[in-house]
Amino acid sequence: MKRIALMSLCVAASAGLAARAADGPMTGKQVFEHYCTYCHGTSDGPGTMQLARTRGKDRALLTQRTDLAPEYIESVVRHGLKAMPPFVPSDLSEARLKALVGFLAK
Repeated sequence: MKRIALMSLCVAASAGLAARAADGPMTGKQVFEHYCTYCHGTSDGPGTMQLARTRGKDRALLTQRTDLAPEYIESVVRHGLKAMPPFVPSDLSEARLKALVGFLAK
């Protein structure tokens, strides 16, 4: 039941962002704050809590990781993973995805 509620929340959040995809350029940090922070920005975000359970607390906060390959980030963002919905190009432009990848793949 919790998983369904989480998935619904994530899908609703990503659907609301689709209209913003046509806006101007953003830095990688701005992209993360706009699209990712709700689930991955704090230790109590649903995405962070899921990563803590599956990958360990030391790998839960995305902004503190240094082991994320650019190809992996792109794949997860575009195709989704478990409860995380996919972000198609109409939701998140290629330019913004590249900026996000640059920000996370340190």
